Amino acid sequence: MAFELLVPEDEEKLFSLMEEDDYRLVAGGTDLFVKMEKKALNPDRVIDISEIQTEPGLEKNGGVITVLATATFQEIAKSRLIKEELPVLAQSALALGATQLRNMATLGGNVCNASPSADSLIALYLLEPELVLASRDGERKVPLRDFITGPGETNLDRGEYLKKIEIPTVPNDYTQYFEKVGRRNALDISVCAMGYLLNQKDGVVEELRLAYGAVAPTVIRASSVEEYLRGKELTEETIGEAKKLLGSEISPISDIRGSAEYREKVAARLLEKIGDDPGEEK
Repeated sequence: MAFELLVPEDEEKLFSLMEEDDYRLVAGGTDLFVKMEKKALNPDRVIDISEIQTEPGLEKNGGVITVLATATFQEIAKSRLIKEELPVLAQSALALGATQLRNMATLGGNVCNASPSADSLIALYLLEPELVLASRDGERKVPLRDFITGPGETNLDRGEYLKKIEIPTVPNDYTQYFEKVGRRNALDISVCAMGYLLNQKDGVVEELRLAYGAVAPTVIRASSVEEYLRGKELTEETIGEAKKLLGSEISPISDIRGSAEYREKVAARLLEKIGDDPGEEK
């Protein structure tokens, strides 16, 4: 690989570097450098943004938790703040690869990579954050659901970078859950993964947010299942009907990790976990 590695020391220098063509931004590099090694990408310049972030990596202000884009998955997985306030994000971070990978990979990189099998995106789709995008013209906020437009595709403009993720806190009476199915558990890319936020009152679903990864071109919210189960008890009958609705929401493909049929079965099986006691943190 022949490229120029640039490490700006502040935002002004970063914005100047992004005025030139053919660059890629990097923080941990766990996705970008693999793609470059496989010749899927061949940028002339790689700009490392890790030195320009001077704010706290994880911080709570009122009802919002701010996570810098350069925060690593190890930081997120081990953070007391995240484990107490957003356990579904901590669980998804812990599911990403081995410790060495988590020490390098960043949340912002996972978001901008926009993979349909990205574990952290399942948690983020449930948590409904806003992304703060910065450029020389200032900052703009974009909901995550509007930022990712397709597999590996986002609406990040040239001259912009993802600065931080602002996540609303979740009430304490919500159950937060994440589970990943892979050939070698955390060391492999998901065959299928699911997460949910659930609020029940007297056994009746008040609100359900349900997200799946690796079963469609992007991570999805299973909105028809969410709407159907709202106001109902979680019984064998209602879960059975929800499985039918889920089948119309997902469109898995077959690849070296698993067949489309297997993914459909796993997705349906994971749906049965809704409402179960999540038990102790993994």
